[in-house]
Amino acid sequence: MPKNRLLLISLATLIVLLGTIVFAPFVVSNGLRLWLHWQAHRQQLKIELGKISAPLLRPVSIVRIRVTSKPGAATQIELNAEQTILHPSLAKILTGRGDGVRTLSIQRARAEIRRDYSQSVRPAHFNWTALQTLLPVNFDIGHLDLRVENGPNVVLLRNASISGNQIEAGRFSAGEFTITSPLLRQTFSQLRGATKWQEDRLTVGGMNLARGLDLQSITIDLSRLEKERADLQFDLDVLGGKIRASISNEWPGEHSIWNVAGTASGISLAQTSEALGFTDRLGGSLRACNFTFRGDPRDPMLGTASVWTELNGLSWHNRAADVIMLGAIFYNRQIQLQQLYIKQRQNELSMSGEGAIPSKSADWLNPDFRGQILGKVTDLGQFAELFGAGPRDFAGAIAIEGTLNARERKVGGFLTASGSSLSLFKRQIDRLTAKINLKADALELEQFELVRKKDFIRAQGKIDISHDNNYSGSMEAKVGDASEYFLLGGANSNGAAIPVQLNTKISSGSWDTQAVVTLPGSSPVDLAAKFSLKIGQDWKTFLASPLEATIRFPAVVLASAPQFLHPAIFNEGILSGTISLSQNLEHPGIAGEVQLLNGVLQNAPLDLIRASGRMTFSGDHSALEFLNATTKDVDLSLKGEVDFRYSKDVVVRISSATPIFDTSASVQDCVRRIEIVPVDVTLAPTIEELEFRGNLFGDNWKVALKEKGTASVAPITTQSAREFHFCAGTTPQGEAFNIGVPPRPQPSPPSARKQKRRR
Repeated sequence: MPKNRLLLISLATLIVLLGTIVFAPFVVSNGLRLWLHWQAHRQQLKIELGKISAPLLRPVSIVRIRVTSKPGAATQIELNAEQTILHPSLAKILTGRGDGVRTLSIQRARAEIRRDYSQSVRPAHFNWTALQTLLPVNFDIGHLDLRVENGPNVVLLRNASISGNQIEAGRFSAGEFTITSPLLRQTFSQLRGATKWQEDRLTVGGMNLARGLDLQSITIDLSRLEKERADLQFDLDVLGGKIRASISNEWPGEHSIWNVAGTASGISLAQTSEALGFTDRLGGSLRACNFTFRGDPRDPMLGTASVWTELNGLSWHNRAADVIMLGAIFYNRQIQLQQLYIKQRQNELSMSGEGAIPSKSADWLNPDFRGQILGKVTDLGQFAELFGAGPRDFAGAIAIEGTLNARERKVGGFLTASGSSLSLFKRQIDRLTAKINLKADALELEQFELVRKKDFIRAQGKIDISHDNNYSGSMEAKVGDASEYFLLGGANSNGAAIPVQLNTKISSGSWDTQAVVTLPGSSPVDLAAKFSLKIGQDWKTFLASPLEATIRFPAVVLASAPQFLHPAIFNEGILSGTISLSQNLEHPGIAGEVQLLNGVLQNAPLDLIRASGRMTFSGDHSALEFLNATTKDVDLSLKGEVDFRYSKDVVVRISSATPIFDTSASVQDCVRRIEIVPVDVTLAPTIEELEFRGNLFGDNWKVALKEKGTASVAPITTQSAREFHFCAGTTPQGEAFNIGVPPRPQPSPPSARKQKRRR
């Protein structure tokens, strides 16, 4: 009996061994295929596998592997691997403990990773523990091509190979490594280095990137992937200097926390920018720099950062500085400027301070900071060039001094500036004086004066920053010739000056302004206006604010007046009148009259070349009493009225004393322009009235035609309906609408006299 039992046990064991030998390859290959498909589905990936061979007690080989992301994922991945050989430990893979893959060999691999920042994508949860388990103990990739896109930044790795071993050193080589970004474009070729792979940390060292650029070591730490963290450190020798940095990223859930720390010293900026392929060449040297950052780059206001740097002999484009030192700390929306010092030959500027960055726009008027500024600039043009301005736009010397302290809505401090022989935006200034006082409840402009020859601008005032942000003050200006400061087309052609005087008083945001402008050969133009302009007031509120304004121009000779329209329209003529504006711009009340006498035009609407007319205003209506105009072919005699009781719905009605005709065919698109064309005899309908309607401050205008025998105007649905919209914008779309006008009568040639026959 015991012998039979022993025989049965031996036979059962033999059957199990034979079954394992026969069925193990099938079980392993299909089990691995099912597990990979299951894991890919969990990571929102799609995997395609070729033939899997799993001989007993031998590594598993997979002919082809293709992994892609599903549509809509925030990170798009495409991975292709050929002839993959791995030695897995199924027990460790399934339990998630230890190294699940002992060896991994890939003959050829290609990977593309692209980050999508559009709002339509969705973040995908990834099982980093499973990826940690699949990291191999030893690996060898014979050929690798990699492309990584992150917004405008692209990293390319071509014809690379890499291996890693727990016991001996591995190898790394790359035919080409390219970095492309808005600030940096560089390609490194024929890279060689040694690798060390231990405890899921890969170190590559001893690699020469370019002349004077050596990568001593770079370490990628993947040992904490299961805790959703990765680290990177590198040590780089740059043209006699050094750069060291440590970068780590933690991404628990939907958050991403970056920790960055770096140091740099003794680096030539000129040689570095050339070696790294910066798009803009730099000059000078970086003596020392320390930088730290911790936080989410997508929300930097909640992070912490610090920087200290010193640059010597910096040059960039046409900008240059002898020394620039910057030290600053940022934390919890608080910024501390330890020092900003700029020295440029004899120019010096020093700033320091600390404060909080407001979270709301309204808090900018209630700041919380303190600071100091001290500057002495003997060559303003050279100093302004450092900040991107043209060297010829500024000149002269200026001194600045100030302190500021704002805590718990209590403000104190001052700022003074004085300069002489200045040039601001190519305008010569003999003297500049400014003094600003900061008090607990007000920002006071104690003195501001600009003087050039006999011209001046003086201003003083204050802004209440404690309650309603009201402001008051006064401004006075006198200019002998405005054309010396402003580009006025057609002005000063005969050498005559354009004097300007301005007086403004402001009380609680209410302006009372008076100005006088005398144009060459014309009577003085007087302007008086009263209006309200509050801090933070939007355009809609300004349109509804009370307004009183009067402009008087007894006689303006257009031939010598500035051309404010481009291209210029008026060549000759006399413009006179008085206009008074009341109520508000949304519902304006206008009174007065305007008259144009013997106007000679160019580039005018409807190709008019001459015009004379008169318009009167009364409240919310105006009347065009007459407009006599000519083109090169026809004469026009028009009259009309304007209804502007609502600025958003202004109505202009025009009629003609002479017959005008609708000669346009059916308009299928919007109207781009109106053209006057001469017609002799036509069967086209006669236009009794043209009506223009639209927003005074907008471009949504339309034109309607009231033709003889037509009672009303309907939308354009049939051929007889005559209402069109003007094309919006500056695109060349739309059609021309033609209005026919009888041509100007031509004088008949004199008849030849009959000669008497001589006898």
